[in-house]
Amino acid sequence: MDFHHLKYFVEVADQKSFSKAARNLHISQSAISRTIKALEDELGVVLFMRNAKSVELTDGGTIFLTHAKRVVFMFEHLKTDFENEFRLEQGSIRIGIPPITDAPIFAQLLGEFKKVYPQIELELYEHGSKKIEISVQEGLIDIGIICTKPNPKEFESFYLTSDPLAVILPKNNPLANAKEVSLDQLSEESFVLHKDDFNLHDEIVKSCKHAGFQPHIVFETSQRDLMLQTVGANLAIALLPSRLCPNKDENTDVGANVVVHPLKPEITHTLYVIWKKGHYLSHASRLWLDFVNSKLPLLPEHVSED
Repeated sequence: MDFHHLKYFVEVADQKSFSKAARNLHISQSAISRTIKALEDELGVVLFMRNAKSVELTDGGTIFLTHAKRVVFMFEHLKTDFENEFRLEQGSIRIGIPPITDAPIFAQLLGEFKKVYPQIELELYEHGSKKIEISVQEGLIDIGIICTKPNPKEFESFYLTSDPLAVILPKNNPLANAKEVSLDQLSEESFVLHKDDFNLHDEIVKSCKHAGFQPHIVFETSQRDLMLQTVGANLAIALLPSRLCPNKDENTDVGANVVVHPLKPEITHTLYVIWKKGHYLSHASRLWLDFVNSKLPLLPEHVSED
């Protein structure tokens, strides 16, 4: 028994005629007769009383018709109901974002997305890039933002944006009046870095070693504000993406006690969007990816990556 058996049966019952049902269904009368006979044989019940002038339901046929109509109705509306619910664009997306990302940019992206898709819930998880990669691999979050080039064997991805690192110094540091600072000039400084579950931590340590010294790390944190306060208290220096550095006109104690200089040679902090390769992505997650992709040309310092 399949859907066509039930559909043909309901049509014959409604039309009280095999020939009319066959015309409505655009099949031959012999085909519909064979289908009804097969259905009767499977059920072990005669469904129709046949005579030369009309076709009438038996008692068993009347009972079966009630159930068959319900199934046919549900089946015919299954696709429509699913598509309607699908197009409501509901659901939730679990997004991993490092605390060192540019908050204004992501706040704007999230806010604009919610305006377009108010029924989609965004669940944000703040972790370092390393933990985000693991969480995406384990299916704990759907989409991640990370700051190292993703492994193409493990992740689907696209380039998001990039930002050069700048050095943040206490205002009384001897290098405070320089126009720009080279990395090797920082060899005798104490550093406050992000914790080692942030890929930026590894980038900075690697760059320092390449410049000929091992950085003296006095403090690690995942909080930008605490990092800046540590610099403002003259305890260390910090390297941050330039858009996360305090503005010289910023009316805060931190802004008044630190200076920011370009770092030479340039170290670029690059962000990528990732999701698990070969893994099913919900409709809501695909909408988010499409939305972010559509906004890429508007992001600061966004350039196409070859």
